[in-house]
Amino acid sequence: MLMGKLYKVNAIDLLPQEGERTNGKKYSIYVSLESTHDIFKGHFPGNPILPGVCQVEMVREIASEILGSNLLLSEASHVKYINMINPLKDPVLRLNLELTALGQDESGVSAEVFSAECIFMKMKGRLKGHNCTDDV
Repeated sequence: MLMGKLYKVNAIDLLPQEGERTNGKKYSIYVSLESTHDIFKGHFPGNPILPGVCQVEMVREIASEILGSNLLLSEASHVKYINMINPLKDPVLRLNLELTALGQDESGVSAEVFSAECIFMKMKGRLKGHNCTDDV
């Protein structure tokens, strides 16, 4: 688990619905990266970059936190890494998540990771776990 070690969640805000109705709920999450974490020593020495797999894991962990269940990422589609995240240049990130009920024990997730100046990653996927749809 990366939460609390590689990054800390500063705030999770439920965003108001805009105009059209959707089946999901949208959240804005602010996280702080721990730039001294060991992962940055090997990825890469002198030029720390947050690995893409860690960005996807952040999405899974935060969705699990929001829905109150340990979820598994059963499908990741449309994953696009647009820019690299250097924790020294961008120590605070914002994630926008939209969680949508797909059926019993399954939710859809749409995510963006960005800072004030840059979009880093976009993805869509499916999460499975106990009671996924209870809070969506």
